[in-house]
Amino acid sequence: MNLSRLTYTLLLLCIFLSACKEEKKQYIPTPPDYTQKETWFDNGSNGDKPYDVFYIVPTCVFDWEDTNGETCHYMNIYNSSHRNSVDSPLRLAKGIFADEANFFAPYYRQITIESWMESDSVIESRFELAYEDIKAAFQYFLKHLNAGRPFVLAGHSQGGKAVIELLKQEMTDETYKRMIAAYPLGYPVEENDASPYLIPATDATGTGVFITFNSVSAPDKLPPLLSGSRAAINPLNWRTDDTEGTEAEHLGTVFIAADGSIASEEAHTISAHIDEASKALVVSGVDPMAYYVPSLSGLFPPGNYHVVELNFFYRNLQQNVKERATTFFSQHPN
Repeated sequence: MNLSRLTYTLLLLCIFLSACKEEKKQYIPTPPDYTQKETWFDNGSNGDKPYDVFYIVPTCVFDWEDTNGETCHYMNIYNSSHRNSVDSPLRLAKGIFADEANFFAPYYRQITIESWMESDSVIESRFELAYEDIKAAFQYFLKHLNAGRPFVLAGHSQGGKAVIELLKQEMTDETYKRMIAAYPLGYPVEENDASPYLIPATDATGTGVFITFNSVSAPDKLPPLLSGSRAAINPLNWRTDDTEGTEAEHLGTVFIAADGSIASEEAHTISAHIDEASKALVVSGVDPMAYYVPSLSGLFPPGNYHVVELNFFYRNLQQNVKERATTFFSQHPN
């Protein structure tokens, strides 16, 4: 074989190997423009209430294919089917957090349910895009919509992770002065989540603190994804030790209809305590199989109540937001 032919062969080999290593191009949906009302589930309407809630919805969208057959791991906020998937959890959250507040909830390119079944590195890599949207929405909210009012920062699951990141990356001393409380629900706040603004709640009325818990029937039902939290609080008695929150303290489990109206409500049926070793909220009084979702079995086994924990503690959370706001305004009368 002469030199020129050998060179040509090696060149073809290099091209072939490069093509083998190249990952399949992934479809990325169009980013939201938060100056447009359609990119918000709710952008606070008239802003005529004394404080705001900025809420980040949990994961509700599965992997999907675009018109070219390419798999996408992100919500398309302009897809009506995707919006319908997240609107019901948003209506649930609005009932809890905004009973007396202006409600702000952006649509964002959340990562899909299948993404959470990947390795930590893949989750973090994909979440970067989702967080770009959340950061942009939060910055737009502060600059153009909030008008200097006190606010509550809240989210569940993927939204809880986003709340933690906002507290770590976007919070400033000046903004923090107006934060009534943060609710990164359904996601662990780990030891390496370092920020002067990540202060765990220790009671029902503290302000400038974060509130989180992960609900299970037993500590071993806490999956690795939701393990490792350095803090948790019991939404029945607002204690951080293992003191049992009683059925008498359970103010109401609420499930809603598609339009956001209450479909069913039942109080004084649940008790719960914090397992101090795992920080899991161990719930009693419900049938684990009644809330098991087979399509989510890769993430949540029977006995994990992640998908319904806001329903379980709807009235307790609703009351608590008001209590913390009342405390905040008593501390800041001007």
